[in-house]
Amino acid sequence: MKKKYTGIKFEIMAVILSLTLAVTAVMSFLVLNIQKKSLTNEMELRGLSMTRNIANNIADDILMKYELESAKILKEAMQNSGVRYAMVAGSNGKILAHNDMTRVKTVYMPPGRLLYTTAGKNTVYETASGEKIIEFTAAVVAKHKARIGTVYVGLSYDFITNALKKTYFDIILVAVIAVLLSVLGAFLLSAAFTKPIYALAEGARIAGMGDLNHKISIKNKNELGLLADAFNSMTGDLQKAQKAEIERLALEKELEIAWKIQDSLLPKTFPDMKNYEVAAFYKPAKEIGGDYYDVIPLSAGRFGIVMADVSGKGIPAALIMTMLSGILNMEAPANPDPVTVMTKLNDGLLTKVGGGMFATVFYAVLDTGAGSVEMVSAGHHEIFVYRGSASAAVESYSPKGAAIGVLKSMEFGTRMEKISLKMAPGDKLLLFTDGISEARAEKGGRFGMERAVKSLQKNGGRSCRVVVESLLSDVEGFTGGQEQSDDIAVLSIGRNA
Repeated sequence: MKKKYTGIKFEIMAVILSLTLAVTAVMSFLVLNIQKKSLTNEMELRGLSMTRNIANNIADDILMKYELESAKILKEAMQNSGVRYAMVAGSNGKILAHNDMTRVKTVYMPPGRLLYTTAGKNTVYETASGEKIIEFTAAVVAKHKARIGTVYVGLSYDFITNALKKTYFDIILVAVIAVLLSVLGAFLLSAAFTKPIYALAEGARIAGMGDLNHKISIKNKNELGLLADAFNSMTGDLQKAQKAEIERLALEKELEIAWKIQDSLLPKTFPDMKNYEVAAFYKPAKEIGGDYYDVIPLSAGRFGIVMADVSGKGIPAALIMTMLSGILNMEAPANPDPVTVMTKLNDGLLTKVGGGMFATVFYAVLDTGAGSVEMVSAGHHEIFVYRGSASAAVESYSPKGAAIGVLKSMEFGTRMEKISLKMAPGDKLLLFTDGISEARAEKGGRFGMERAVKSLQKNGGRSCRVVVESLLSDVEGFTGGQEQSDDIAVLSIGRNA
């Protein structure tokens, strides 16, 4: 199910609108409080001023009992906006003067229910009709400092209420304008902000579909522009990585094919050699390598025995090994003399491979009927012969000769030495490449030839398979299981007792 997303444009607008409303509400509350306090203070100053003015002007008239003059002063006060009543009451509560002459000599009564007292000590009442009135008082004092009574003036609270209503209206108008402007501003801001984000999202979608050539164009010089540049750089890197991955996969496929070809050249089973047994092992340092061994059937119970080590590793070495195998399998059956076979091999490789690549090759012809071995070596290190009838003695043979691919035919053949030996029942040949002798321990040092000799002495009396496996086990124990640094090939041929 496709996940639903909300537009960031609307989220930005909602946030800005919310902030605008919150700020407007707070500011409105503060303005109203300030306005209310200001109006209340203004009204109280006005009421107190009026009340005190009446008290100062009416004192003598009250004292002289000039009721008409007193009423005139109070009526003049009533002409001020918002004044609901004005009177003077004596200490006994009886009204001495009133703007309404009929109220004179009646008892003063508060205008309604007491609500609260203001900060200026003036009282606020609510009349029966629901109108709020602020009542102001001032003492009426005669010239001789005698207190005659108290002036009571009532001002309607409508003065404040109406002013606040106007303020309410102004605030609402400002709030509406602010909201409209904030919506417009939020829309423009969100549009400007979300456009590059949409471009980024669209670019990511296109790249996710595989089009890594797509570039995002954002002119902003802020973080969004930086992000676009990073994205374009990333797609460029992904293109390179994709290309490298394709090349790697192609190389892996090529290596797999090369390995299959190489594997097909190494014998899985060996020809029937009657009273002889054969065991072998091969493991390249990389996916494929350049070591090679073989047992080539010749004629009349004779077999060509090969152990070769091509310089280098990987595909170049494997290609040389493939050519070497082809030439050997063609020349060995046609030439009984091992020196001739090696000379033909050298000539064949020199014509096909330039300088810089060479191979060391041990080649021997085993005559199973006569129990004889004729061996030559093209630069390969010594091979070992276990003598089963001589108290587990191990002999070392290293015929002289130059490596294949170094010298030309005439000089190559003259430098080659041929050695012959006999194999008695219980004897075994052990051939291997320098991946065995040069295997390194974790703390340094090489396995060397002496350890190989000791391994053969210890296990030579057993089967060829055990001889090979024991040698490999000894190498692994010496190296501590470290990754091998060179190709390893081992071949053992033994005459059954």
